Amino acid sequence: MLFNSSHTLRFYRLLVITALLVLPIHSWALNIALVYNEDSGYQQSFMAEFVTQASSHNKLNITKMPAASLSISALKNKRFDTIVNLDNATGEKLMVSNLATNTFHALTTLARARSFAPCLPKCSKSLPRHRFFVLDQPPARQLRLIQLISPSLTNIGVIVTNKSVTQLKPLIRFAKQHKLTISEHITNSDNMRYQIDDVSKSSDVILAVADTDIYNVSSLSQILLTSYRYRTPIIGFSKGFIKAGAIAGVVSNMQQLTKHLIESLASPEVLKKNLSNVVHPKYFNVITNRNVAKSLNLHFATDDELKKQLTSYEAAR
Repeated sequence: MLFNSSHTLRFYRLLVITALLVLPIHSWALNIALVYNEDSGYQQSFMAEFVTQASSHNKLNITKMPAASLSISALKNKRFDTIVNLDNATGEKLMVSNLATNTFHALTTLARARSFAPCLPKCSKSLPRHRFFVLDQPPARQLRLIQLISPSLTNIGVIVTNKSVTQLKPLIRFAKQHKLTISEHITNSDNMRYQIDDVSKSSDVILAVADTDIYNVSSLSQILLTSYRYRTPIIGFSKGFIKAGAIAGVVSNMQQLTKHLIESLASPEVLKKNLSNVVHPKYFNVITNRNVAKSLNLHFATDDELKKQLTSYEAAR
């Protein structure tokens, strides 16, 4: 009897050890700390969507952690596999903490993220554990949309500040490949009101970048009115921007952003192939303002057709 018990115990031990050796690491559950600001309605909504979508993945265990009471020592002690941070202010705190934990920063723009990670978009050596899932659309996608709207829009005006100046290089690179011209204008928030007049006069179209030092509540109406006066369309970066008067834009909604983030958490090997710390949205919609387009005598395919063409173009690359 004793022999049988000992034999059975050894058998189960061998079975457990074999399972640990054979089963791949990605088959285990991933423990994720989800950091958010309780005072932000948008972050709260994103968190709810994230938890809902994550519930269909048995690989993901979510622990919600309010930013106001966040403790770096608690993050260390609980040994999370990954931190998903939705709060920009907390991003700065996590950056200086030197945590040895993979950290995904979401709901930020490249311009905002560079304020606490100035090495972006390429920080593979200084910040190897950090990835920034930015709201900014890929440069190639934005310029391709302009081509689909009208092949005659070849001179593209882009206004940037020091926060967003790194976005010029990839735009210029893609533009040269497709015989487009980027007219770059580097400014600051104080001179923006004067810059927009020159840009509107000298460009076929203005491509807006997500930089709040340029495009904000106080400046947006003047920018749109000035560009409209010169009949220069603007490609916006948000649904509200397009509704206010931009002609079109590529936008990713909350569900699409969440889906991309969760896919990346469930399959981290995909990110390892990307040397950049910046991850642009994978899923998107095209939104247009047909009233503005009509007033500028621009006629182009439906929103769904534009999205279909962009998706096909990217799949072929």
